[in-house]
Formats: sequence, structure tokens, C-alpha cells
Amino acid sequence: MEMLDTLKYINENSKYVSIDKDNMNRYLDTISTWDYHYWLKNETVTLTEQELIIFAFLCESMNFCFWKNRNWKIKFNHNYYGGSEALFYAILKEVKLNPKFLDINYLYNMRKKDFKKIMEYNGQLPPMFDKRFKLLKETIKIIYYKKDLFFTELFSIKTVQELLNYIVINFKHFDDKSKFKRKTIHFNKRATLLINDLFHLSKTIKNNIQSIDSLTGGADYALPRLFEEYGILKYNKKLLDKILKGKSIKHNSRMEVEIRANTLYVLELMKQKLKEHYININSIELDNIIWNTRNKQIYKKPPHHTITIYY
Repeated sequence: MEMLDTLKYINENSKYVSIDKDNMNRYLDTISTWDYHYWLKNETVTLTEQELIIFAFLCESMNFCFWKNRNWKIKFNHNYYGGSEALFYAILKEVKLNPKFLDINYLYNMRKKDFKKIMEYNGQLPPMFDKRFKLLKETIKIIYYKKDLFFTELFSIKTVQELLNYIVINFKHFDDKSKFKRKTIHFNKRATLLINDLFHLSKTIKNNIQSIDSLTGGADYALPRLFEEYGILKYNKKLLDKILKGKSIKHNSRMEVEIRANTLYVLELMKQKLKEHYININSIELDNIIWNTRNKQIYKKPPHHTITIYY
């Protein structure tokens, strides 16, 4: 079953989450621009193509579950960042300070106490620090033992689906999938973001795969919170009460799968609606544009909370 058909099937069979298309259309009217700019292009950093690829793998291997410590911030160029932005800027800051940092041999020998110095700010560390470091080292170890074969394999890939398969097969902690009524849905949120990184950072990969338009967006907790606030996603009383009480939504539970799948389906519906108005944008660009508006919102309700390595 194709991803769009799977999302449609889950939407039509959801009991906790529904979509209000009228509110979706009203929300689209609030967006002032559909221009997408990849974040790293705004930074002055000189790295080789291979270093940029390693940078992307490092960042996305740890890009999950920041809600457990919102006090963790990183200062970069006089600005303070939290969540995934803090992670990326912490790594970028170290890259600028330490030219050896993206050398795979250096990374392979990096100790936890060394990495702690990179991530710590005012005594705060990102939540699930030990887990992040473990996954980081797993990623580094795979690249280290593949040696030059790693880049040979990456640069031989010709399609986005082949690239996705390569990531989830070789780096198991990117393999983000769930079950719904005996159907498997491949969310692959971090792998999707990694492909977006590689597409924008590696000229070779971009030339080989040509397009990432076939990918869906990234199913996390930021977008559903925004969509629920605008009445695009409607939660039934049982789910809403659980979120309002701050209770964790179990990973791979029906509630969580419905939230994530319906969020992705909203993005696909939005993309179709925009196309009717001659605005052609892919799901990842749309996701990023909406994600970047999230801090401008005044939220009346908390997001759903799930302890997971997948988003």
C-alpha cells in the first residue's frame, strides 16, 4: 500500500483523531510566504562534502524527544536556541571551534565526557543524554568500519527510496515504523529529515536522486500541537483529557499512531490544496515552513508527550 493510501486509510479508521478541512483551509490563509530556506545555508561554514554528510548523520541520529527538558538551551551567535535547533547549533559550534571534529577517527575515539562538554550549557544537558550519546556512537561506529565504502555506497544510490532503505537498513535506530490494524506504517521521521539534509548538503546525492518530492513530512509532536490549536486536528475526549493531564502517550499505541498519521495526512491535503492555487511545494518544505511558525503561536494546550527515540 502506498504511503498516501495508508495515511488515508488510518484517517478513515481513526477513533481518537479527525481532520477539519475547513479549519485547514483557513489556516493556510494565515501563512504569508511559502519560500523555503535550508537552515545551514545561512551559516558561514566551510566543510567538504564528506564532512557535511557526517554532520547530517550526527545531528539526525540524536534528533528526538526534547520536551523532557525545555531548560536546555544553546547560545550561538548571540541567540539562544532550544530543542533540535540547540542540538544542531551545539554541533555546529564545535565544528567551528575544532576542525578535527568531523574526522571519523576523531569521532570514533570521542568519550562521553568530551561530548558532555559540547552539549552542556549552564549545567543543563539535553534530555535522554545517555541514549543520544549511545545512538551517536552507533552511527559513528557504522561509518568508521565501513571506511571509504560508506561514501562509495551513498554516492551510488540513484533514487530517494533507495536512499531511505539504505539508511533504515544500515542504521537501525532510524527505522521508525508502527502497526495500525495489522498494517505497517513507515513514519521514518528522522530518516526523512536526514534525506532532506543530504539533499541540500551533498551535491553528489542531490544530482543522483534529483528530487525528494515523493517523501512525506516528519511526524513529531510540534505540528500536531499547532494543528490541534487551529482546530485542524480534532481529538476525542479521552485523548484530549490524557494530553491535558500531561499523561504520556505510549509509543506505538493507537492514540500515538493516529496523531502522527493524521498529521502527515494533513500535510498531504495541504499540499494538494496549495497545488490547486499553483503553489508547488513538497511535503518536507511544507513541514519546515509550518514548523518554523510554531514559536509564534500562543498555545492554550500542551503537546502530546511520548518518550521515544523517533521524534
